Amino acid sequence: MLFRKTAALILVAAATLWPASAAQAHDVLKSSNPKENAKVESLTEVVLEFSNSVRFPKVVVNGPDEKNYASGEAERDGHKVIQAVSGPLPAGKYVIAYRIVSSDGHPRTGEVPFTVTAPDTPTPEPSEEVAETPSASAEPTPVVASTPPPTVDVAPQSSAEDADSGGGGGFLILAIGVGVVAVAAVVMATRRKPNKGD
Repeated sequence: MLFRKTAALILVAAATLWPASAAQAHDVLKSSNPKENAKVESLTEVVLEFSNSVRFPKVVVNGPDEKNYASGEAERDGHKVIQAVSGPLPAGKYVIAYRIVSSDGHPRTGEVPFTVTAPDTPTPEPSEEVAETPSASAEPTPVVASTPPPTVDVAPQSSAEDADSGGGGGFLILAIGVGVVAVAAVVMATRRKPNKGD
């Protein structure tokens, strides 16, 4: 009789403790990279670390455009699950959704939200703008130099005057020469006449 009562108490205690031990056997997410609600500028992979080694991991990385940015299959490394991400990621809110099979055989799911921020755009330096100003002001210089100066027709007039003066001098010399020849002819003619009369 006492043995039956003792056996019954053991069975009742085992039934009471069984759900608690089964719940503790479920593997849970201990940490993640990026962390929950973290803000990052870029991302190449996500890492989920569980309390125990898990099986059949499946991870998706949903972006603000409802696109899955996970690349390839998730890999296991001890208690960690590593999922590559195809980038670059546009700025916005993201959710890492995962499904694994716990070491006790039960499936487990969960989500980790995070945000990708837009990278800071560099502001233009003032020195670059100042350097461009002289080149713009130097452009009109060839236009001014290409305008030909007005020409004055002076050389043709002086050359014409020289030609006229040279022509007049030549004519005068020719006239003097002809006169000398004529005078010489007259003198010779007058000298020959007395000889013929004799």
